[in-house]
Amino acid sequence: MATAAHTLLVGRARRAASAAVRRLRADERGLGLIELLIAMGVLAIAISAQLAVFASSYTSIGRASMKGTAVTLADKQMENYRTLPYSCVYLGAATGDSSYSGDSAYSASQITASSCSPYTTPATSATTASQTVTGPDGRSYRVDTYIVSMTPTGGRALKQVTVVVRAVTNSVVGGVLARQASTFDQALQ
Repeated sequence: MATAAHTLLVGRARRAASAAVRRLRADERGLGLIELLIAMGVLAIAISAQLAVFASSYTSIGRASMKGTAVTLADKQMENYRTLPYSCVYLGAATGDSSYSGDSAYSASQITASSCSPYTTPATSATTASQTVTGPDGRSYRVDTYIVSMTPTGGRALKQVTVVVRAVTNSVVGGVLARQASTFDQALQ
């Protein structure tokens, strides 16, 4: 009799459990809302990661644009010197602020002059040691020019021109964006 009662109780418990499971399967109220919230959370995480990538890309493109403009300005300044006769490659005055004198290209013996007779005096932009210009992108850049005399062992005197372009933000001179150097020989003029 104990086994019959036991079997009866186990059967009832199984039926009750299976009825409860059937009720839970049939009663899915609120599960759609939970699934929707989970999907929205996953999408929010994915979108925020994409926004971080876009912000980083925007910053990188801006920096590349500044560097490209700086290289263009350095090329333009160097071309000014390439068009001049050797005697006209000089600075009007080799003075500037601490950014200018703190550069590795700076030398206390910069080549300075006031004319290049018998030639026409070069444009002011070619003889100015430090100048702030506006690039084609509308930003301000500082173009620093250094001209020093150097003589290779057993050779004749050469002029080495170094052009350094720095960013200027709110009248504060920033880091170096571009640097170019070229050597000028009197015999090649």
